[in-house]
Amino acid sequence: MYDAIVVGLGPAGSTAAYYLASAGLSVLAVDKARFPRYKSCGGCVSAKIARVLDFDISATVEHTVSGICFTYKHSRPVDIISDKPIGFNVMRDSFDHFLVKKAEAVGAQIIQGLRVSALSDDHARVTVRCDDGRGLEAAFLIGADGASGVVGRDYFGFNPKESAVSITSEIPCEPSTLKRLDNKVIAEFGSIPFGYGWIFPKKESLSIGVAADTARIGRDIKKYFNEFVSRHELLKDLEIRGRDGWMVPTHYTDSPHTVKGRVLLAGDTGHLVDPFLGEGIYYAALTGKAAAQAVISCVRRGTSDLSNYQAWIEKELYPEFKAAGKLSDLVYTHPRLWYNILEKEPDIMRRFYDVIRGDESLDSYYTWVHASIKGKPLGLLRRWIESRFLPT
Repeated sequence: MYDAIVVGLGPAGSTAAYYLASAGLSVLAVDKARFPRYKSCGGCVSAKIARVLDFDISATVEHTVSGICFTYKHSRPVDIISDKPIGFNVMRDSFDHFLVKKAEAVGAQIIQGLRVSALSDDHARVTVRCDDGRGLEAAFLIGADGASGVVGRDYFGFNPKESAVSITSEIPCEPSTLKRLDNKVIAEFGSIPFGYGWIFPKKESLSIGVAADTARIGRDIKKYFNEFVSRHELLKDLEIRGRDGWMVPTHYTDSPHTVKGRVLLAGDTGHLVDPFLGEGIYYAALTGKAAAQAVISCVRRGTSDLSNYQAWIEKELYPEFKAAGKLSDLVYTHPRLWYNILEKEPDIMRRFYDVIRGDESLDSYYTWVHASIKGKPLGLLRRWIESRFLPT
């Protein structure tokens, strides 16, 4: 019997397995896929991930981001560049495989190509049933198998439909095109209702995509993706060879707790994703590490009480997600207002870069932004009214 089983080996599961094994616990981590495997994702990691991981990820970084070029309806470009990095672009196949290898190197037992079909908790241990018929037992289990996985969806009751929807594509391109995005990414507003588009440069390609609120845009996401790539100046002459869609399991207010007996959730599985940008990789690593620390504490104290993990999430993450939801409502409901402010006061975004780097909380940032907008002159308030009641 293991001290812990980790189900899923994305950034949340691999980070959890790494810290569990580093602490000397017996750990088994399983995933239905075999690594490296393709993962549909923009692949931009916040710079604050360096505060979570105790190892260097630079070997996986394909592009360092120091700023953003914002566009509105494919035009009106605004470059807002910082003097230090705010994020890193990675390919998820190599990045996730790198994390799996890190966990394996410190002693985690890894089984790839094994799907978990059911689990049970008899208060003394957790038993996992796999598709090949084998049963596995552990004192604790960390669920990190994604929003549609058996742990979060079936065992906890999380609703996978409480998500944003996204489409992305990887486009090989010439070095001259990549050079135009040296040290920056593109974020597009106004052309995707209740969402945004992005262009993230990698070593030899561009990761492009759109994301939006599922309830408000639904199947139309495909139409807006096609419009984005056909009309944006940087993309319109490039060939789109393939595209992938996926759900972004953002936090929602009436979601279940992330702890149930001896089982706890991390990352996408617990819908622990920022509802403003859909940032998942940082929160996956953060909650994977915190989940591991909760299990380590229980093993060392000889207890099964994981309530401190839920308390930590409610104190540290939920206020951030609540603020992100308010910011999302402001930006995506009134994109023209937001863009007008951005053009005239780029320092509003430069301060947001401090959030991405981990130097300021999203909660305090939103409070400051809200107060700033309320204090604007009459002309800006008039534009707010126009953005709200007139077509954008």
